[in-house]
Amino acid sequence: MANNPFYRRQEIIRILKEYDFSDIPYLSKHLDVSEMTIRRDLDKLEKEGIIEKVYNGAKIRMIDPYDASLQIRKTKNLEEKKAIARKAAEFINDGDVIGLDASTTALAISKLIKNKKNLTVITNNIEIAVELSEAQDVLCILLGGAVRKSSLSTTGSSVASMLNFMYIDKLFISSKALSFNEGLTDAIMDEGQTKKEMIKKSKNIFVVVDHTKICKTSFFKVCEYREMSKIITDGLQEFTEEQKVTIQKYREKGVDVIIAN
Repeated sequence: MANNPFYRRQEIIRILKEYDFSDIPYLSKHLDVSEMTIRRDLDKLEKEGIIEKVYNGAKIRMIDPYDASLQIRKTKNLEEKKAIARKAAEFINDGDVIGLDASTTALAISKLIKNKKNLTVITNNIEIAVELSEAQDVLCILLGGAVRKSSLSTTGSSVASMLNFMYIDKLFISSKALSFNEGLTDAIMDEGQTKKEMIKKSKNIFVVVDHTKICKTSFFKVCEYREMSKIITDGLQEFTEEQKVTIQKYREKGVDVIIAN
């Protein structure tokens, strides 16, 4: 754990969530790394908005932005998600087998496909399953697993076991961050691992992220450009120069980047 920054920072988060506060000397001894390494980890976690540094230590923020409840996330960048969902729905045809992850963007997509014919939807999002439960010609398969209450999603080894027997034509996934060098990354390891398992069983990967997530990185790598078929983002605000460069790099590598308005 000590030599792996991701697992080390996850352990720091776990300690701070359990005890509310920890000082740097304790974290250094517990993780068997230098205090300077701990300070760099805390700097990274504070920039991500997960912890708050205090004198000689750190405390967890009252609301973890990466583990915010589904109701909170559904109200964030709402118009952007609606625009992305409308564009994504254009690629879903009668008879498709599609995958939808636990993101609120995927939930927005599910609201637009209830009239499709002979459609199969595979998801680990409980609210999507409820949303599609009354769609007459849509078969929704909810992947079983441990339930994360904050996102109403299922994760764990049983999700991967179910996916072993399935095939997905088109997978629509979102995440916390998208950059060119690191690809699609997530802040929650079990959510990120579920996305990776879904990718393994999918022919076409649609990354659906709003513009605020471009040129950001998080802890857990979900996929890189080689695995992506298309990226759908919104054009409701002008991209920064850095975002424009990132989009162009993806296009140069053969990834179709679609701007939804």
